[in-house]
Amino acid sequence: MTNKRPSRLRFNFGFFLESQLGTSRTIELNYPTIQVEDLTLSPLAGTFTATRTSEGVYLSGTLNTTLIDECVRCLAAATIPLELKLDDLFYYPPHTAPEGEYAIGDDGFMDLAPLVRELTVLETPIQPICRPNCQGLCMECGQNLNEGECGCEPDPIDPRMSALQQLLDSSNN
Repeated sequence: MTNKRPSRLRFNFGFFLESQLGTSRTIELNYPTIQVEDLTLSPLAGTFTATRTSEGVYLSGTLNTTLIDECVRCLAAATIPLELKLDDLFYYPPHTAPEGEYAIGDDGFMDLAPLVRELTVLETPIQPICRPNCQGLCMECGQNLNEGECGCEPDPIDPRMSALQQLLDSSNN
């Protein structure tokens, strides 16, 4: 037995399924913070339009959010703004949905959490950085170079490359 709480992005569209084709509703979201499966989005806001079609309900619109991730250069928290574009069809009845597509349940409920999670993951940069001029970490001591110099001495040249260094030194003279 699981005690999984229902998603806060679960909406009842049962009334909408009995509407005429082409009927639409605009829905506004404004969550200061919301947990979408394993992601925390803060805030999640925007509007989308739900339109009744012959195959189900078509959603179109834009949601804006931010995601906190780890900077790949300095390992500090990076706030990443994301724009999620909704352009999806939720099939009804559910047995008509092709495999892997979203469907409205027989009870008339539509859960947007899997769609929002998928769009968030797809929009998240592969290598998030905290700011464009992030200096990263010192390769020797691990000091965050955004906070100041580390004081490490530069490495002497690799002995295998000393012949090349001598060539560079002689060409500069």
